[in-house]
Amino acid sequence: MDRIERVLLSKKREYTLVILFFLLLAIIFTWPLLLHAHNGLAGGDRDPLLNTWIVSWDAETIFTNPAQFWQGNILYPSRDVLTYSEHLFTLGVLAAPVYYASNNPVLAYNFLVFLAFVLSAFGCYLLIKELTGSRWAGLAGGIFYAFCPYKIVQLQHLHILFAPFLPLLLLYQYRYMEDGGRKNLFLYILFFAAQSLASWHHLLFCFVASGLLWLWTAAFSRKKQQWTRLGWLIAAMIIVLVINVPFAVPYLRTSARLPGFERSLLETEIWSASPSNYLHAPYESVIYGHGIAPFQSEFMVAEKMLFPGFIIVLLALAGLFIRRRQDDDAPVFDRSSFRKGALFFLLLTVVSFILSFGPEIGGISNPLYTVPYHLGLLKFIRVPARFFVLISLGLAVLGGYGVAKIMVRLAQWKRSFDKIRLTGAVLVLILIVELLTFNLAILPVPVYGEVPEVYGWLEEQGDVRIIELPTAFTDFERQGMLAYLSTYHWKKTANGYSGYHPDYAQRILLEMEGFPS
Repeated sequence: MDRIERVLLSKKREYTLVILFFLLLAIIFTWPLLLHAHNGLAGGDRDPLLNTWIVSWDAETIFTNPAQFWQGNILYPSRDVLTYSEHLFTLGVLAAPVYYASNNPVLAYNFLVFLAFVLSAFGCYLLIKELTGSRWAGLAGGIFYAFCPYKIVQLQHLHILFAPFLPLLLLYQYRYMEDGGRKNLFLYILFFAAQSLASWHHLLFCFVASGLLWLWTAAFSRKKQQWTRLGWLIAAMIIVLVINVPFAVPYLRTSARLPGFERSLLETEIWSASPSNYLHAPYESVIYGHGIAPFQSEFMVAEKMLFPGFIIVLLALAGLFIRRRQDDDAPVFDRSSFRKGALFFLLLTVVSFILSFGPEIGGISNPLYTVPYHLGLLKFIRVPARFFVLISLGLAVLGGYGVAKIMVRLAQWKRSFDKIRLTGAVLVLILIVELLTFNLAILPVPVYGEVPEVYGWLEEQGDVRIIELPTAFTDFERQGMLAYLSTYHWKKTANGYSGYHPDYAQRILLEMEGFPS
């Protein structure tokens, strides 16, 4: 066996073990979701049901009837119904094999949930290992990026939780700037497009992260070759924008036709972060979930539970402030690595932190948010606190630098590989314990024989329009369940739940509440 084959076999074993480790963590952190992967949803009884419907509609139409992709069957007689929320195109493509093989929308949805955790952790692992040269650093950073408290909160919003390709596009951006190569540029475009087509939020997050890295790299570029590669990255970003244009047109069409479709600054102020939110932990946290203020607030909405934990912050500080010594030759202490890695992700964390406060910070206008908003770049964002997705990536990488530096220092002091590995394992274990969530609430959802027989009858009735009574317009849980149940017949129905409800759709449901009158 030659050297290349040995290296490939070693990487295959490493990646297999790492992925299995992250899968085990995903099972533990979401327990008992695995036991109910076929008939239960985590995260509540509204948006998980809506996103189950969207993923199923995508899988149903993308490969069989793409012309009807935007014309969802709920909230009849609305047009372009899919534009009322995120289109989730990438998720529909990924879920399609499970959806068609199982004929179970819930199983397809939960497949995406576990995929989001495992691939997010693994992508971040690869990025941090590339920057620091440390597997333990990659493990620690991958754990935080995938399983930080905010990601658990976002179990109710699959379109925010699903962010596995963000670290991978940055990985290949680094590789392309370092080595060039069509393969690296192609993979950069592929992961950029895949993540941006998962949701509009992630299109923005990708451009913020990748655009900032482009500017950061350009600030230190001097050679002609570097500027040539920067130029090709601009071309790649334009390609991603062009790919997104066909998906943007229906949203622009809906925005022009319907009032109140854009998110106003007043609405974003309601959902903006405040400094105290960064001390609020989710109720599902084993360590902090049943604690006292400031870590828990009885009336705090889940979107504003932004406490990252203490361990990752301490590791991030270690990554920034453990100084290089004259004899340090480890990759993590390389000046170029520190500048392009740690300092850049510090910048990304700070910028994202400021953006999370929305239009105002302490009553003072926040131009970093308001200027892009008035340019039309943020008018689809309702919850500025969701910029924590980028903060989580920044803290993960900085924490990875901290782990790598601590282990190098320990190696210089103890020079015992067993003790060094033990230190890495202990740091990872402490991080897991602080972040741990367990025994999540699972919403039971009818599947197979539990689905009322009338939906099987409806499936055979041809091209009909239906409304289910009582309409209970304000009962969003019921409307969400009716949207889900429509996946068993796919008939046009006046019922349904989404991120936006046009006035005429609301009026139909309200008037039918009195039927027969």
